[in-house]
Amino acid sequence: MVVSWNKNTRFFHARASAWRKKNSIPGLYNANNVWMSGTSSVLNISVDYFSGLFTSSSSANSEILNLIQPTVTSDMNASLLRPFTADEVVFAFRDIGPDKAPGIDGFPSSFFRLHWNTIGSDFIQLCLDLLHGSADLATFNRTVLVLIPKVASPDSMRQFRPISLCTVIYKMISKVLVNRFKSILPLCISPNQGAFVSGRSITDNILIAHELIHSLSSIGTGPYQGVTIKLDIEKAFDRVEWFFLRDVMLRLGFDVSWVSLILRCITTVSFNVRINGSLSREFHPQRGLRQGDPLSPFLFLLCTQALSALLTAEQSSSGLVGLGASRNGPRINLLLLSKN
Repeated sequence: MVVSWNKNTRFFHARASAWRKKNSIPGLYNANNVWMSGTSSVLNISVDYFSGLFTSSSSANSEILNLIQPTVTSDMNASLLRPFTADEVVFAFRDIGPDKAPGIDGFPSSFFRLHWNTIGSDFIQLCLDLLHGSADLATFNRTVLVLIPKVASPDSMRQFRPISLCTVIYKMISKVLVNRFKSILPLCISPNQGAFVSGRSITDNILIAHELIHSLSSIGTGPYQGVTIKLDIEKAFDRVEWFFLRDVMLRLGFDVSWVSLILRCITTVSFNVRINGSLSREFHPQRGLRQGDPLSPFLFLLCTQALSALLTAEQSSSGLVGLGASRNGPRINLLLLSKN
């Protein structure tokens, strides 16, 4: 007997009700550790939490930026800044899953696929206008934050992972930019980073880390002892300062026009938090990258270049030795295992 999960039966409604109850948030502790119940109270707690999290809190460090070596050539910039074409938009659209959760406008990718013969040309022209700066990106950059629980029964905002639901229009802009980024990213990112870079695999860094730890445990006592430090950066995407990202990109050699286009994508965003089916009031961040934006992993990689440059400079000045799996092998000072 074949059971249809979507059939309008008592079983279906019982399952849907159980699922809705499981995913509802009846209440949370606020910043003063006071329990607040009700959807409106939870929405206010979430807005206050994210408003504080996305508020800029630091200044630029020119000393670290000066350690970053320019790697982007004029030919690379020319490739990035060439006029956008309809073919690029269509290629990027095919890369968006039809069943992905829709943004605040409620239109999933499947809607545009179904009605492509009617709205396809207008859709492409709108994307090109946004890419070339002749249309306002902020209109399509409204983003819904949904909360994914990290534990079974979360009772505070720190126990949720925020996922950004961007509109299909914005995802199109982001995807087109990502496709251009991919071609030059391997030349800009240090070999310490294994994830998100074409031609590299995160498992390579895992294997290297395993060999280094194995060599440490085999050394015992002697002059070649060392230590490894595992850093887990909490909410790394959420704390990226926009001015720092701008300065890193300029230091790497990216053209001002390209940097301005990237910044327009991340600075025109506005957020609404969705909890128990209701939306919070709108608020605007001052920093952070969105988990759910195709651009975010690549922009985060650019920021990690500062850490890589700092450790490399220390190693060059003999302030840091680095670890090696063999006496004559390369000395490793950093392995990046991005998982965001």
